[in-house]
Amino acid sequence: MAWIIAIAFFVFLFWIGRRAREKTAERAASGQLQSPLHKAANGLVLVLFGLTFYIGYIHRNLLPIPSYLWVAVAANVVVLLILRRALKWRYPCI
Repeated sequence: MAWIIAIAFFVFLFWIGRRAREKTAERAASGQLQSPLHKAANGLVLVLFGLTFYIGYIHRNLLPIPSYLWVAVAANVVVLLILRRALKWRYPCI
């Protein structure tokens, strides 16, 4: 039974890999992979993840969360929304 699950898992990984290559080819054809807006949005998402994990770490240790972290999270979300709108304007088909 375990070998059936293992085979299904590897087939699933192969299928996901094929879809990822197709999506990458579509985005490369539209020029989205080289877009600085796209790279900035991805970087800001990583910053947002880092901030939220850090806030969670502080909260877990029962320490007070500094207000400047909440301001940073709010500013990051606002900038991400603006970048999302810019990407939708630049690439309307996505």
